[in-house]
Amino acid sequence: MDTFMIDPKSLHTLEFSKVLSKLVPYTSFSGGVDLARGLTPTSYLDEAQMRQRETGEARAMIEAKVNVTLGGVYDVRDLATGAQRSVIIEPGDLLNIRSTMRRATTIKRTLGRMKQQYPLMADLAQQAEECIELQDSIGSAIEDSGEIKDSASARLAIIRRELQVAFDRLQTRLNRLLNVHAKSGFLQEQLITTRNGRYVIPIKADHKGKIPGIVHDSSSSGATLFIEPIETVELNNKWREMQLEEEKEIRRILLALTDLVGAVSDKIIRTVEVLAYIDLVMAKAHYADAIRATEPTLVPFGPKRGSSPK
Repeated sequence: MDTFMIDPKSLHTLEFSKVLSKLVPYTSFSGGVDLARGLTPTSYLDEAQMRQRETGEARAMIEAKVNVTLGGVYDVRDLATGAQRSVIIEPGDLLNIRSTMRRATTIKRTLGRMKQQYPLMADLAQQAEECIELQDSIGSAIEDSGEIKDSASARLAIIRRELQVAFDRLQTRLNRLLNVHAKSGFLQEQLITTRNGRYVIPIKADHKGKIPGIVHDSSSSGATLFIEPIETVELNNKWREMQLEEEKEIRRILLALTDLVGAVSDKIIRTVEVLAYIDLVMAKAHYADAIRATEPTLVPFGPKRGSSPK
C-alpha cells in the first residue's frame, strides 16, 4: 500500500503556506525559520502523535516558565563548514559560534535536570554538543566587543606594547614640530591628522618646502598640503611596521581558532540542527497558546510507518 501524501496542489488549495506564515514569527533564529517554512503534514499516525507530544511538552514548559529561549543562537553551519577548509572566521562570527554553543549548553543542562517532567524535549536537547573547550578558547581570546584581547597570545601582548611605544614617540615628535612652527605662519592648522595610513601635518601650500617632508595629500581647494615631516618618517615607518605585525598576529590567532572550529565542525552543525528543531517545537507551542489551540484526537488512517503492503 502506498503512503498517503498530500500533493502540492492540495496544500496550495488548503492555503497551507498561510498557516506556516503565521507560525514563522514565533521562531527565534533562521534555523527555526527554515524548518517552519519547510514544514509539511505527515501521513504517519505515530509521527503526528510524536509531534503533538513534543508540542504538548513545550506548552507545559511555557506555562511552567521553564527558560528554553533560543536568544543568542545563530545559524553558524556555513562558518563551521568553511572552517574545515581553514577559511578564517572573523571575530564577530566566532563570538556567534560561542554564543550558540553556550546557549546549547544552557538548554541541554536545564532540560537534562527536568527529564522526568519533559522527557521528549530533554531527549532532543541531549543530542546537542557543548564543545566547552572551543567556547573557552574563543572567550579567552576575544572581547565581547569583538576586539582581540592582548592576552590572546604572548606575542600579541609584546607587539601591542611596542606599538604603543612607537605611537607615543611619533606623536611626541609631531607635537614638538607643531609647537616649533606655531608662530611661523607655515601651518594651516595646529593639528595632527592622517593620510594614507601616515601621520601628517597641514601646511599652507604657498609655504611648501618650508618644513621638509613628503606630500601625501592636498585640500580640495589646494590651499593646504598634508605633509609627513622628514624627521618623522622613520617613526611613522616603525609605527606602521608594528601595525602590520599586529595584524599578522591577529590573523594567526584567528586561524588557530578557526582550526579549532573546523575540528568540531560536525558537532557544531549537529547542534545547530538540534537547536533549530527545538526552536520549531517551541514556536508551535507559542503559536498554539496564542490561538488557544486544543489538541485534536488523531485516529488511524493509512499505514503505520514501516508497515509492509498486504
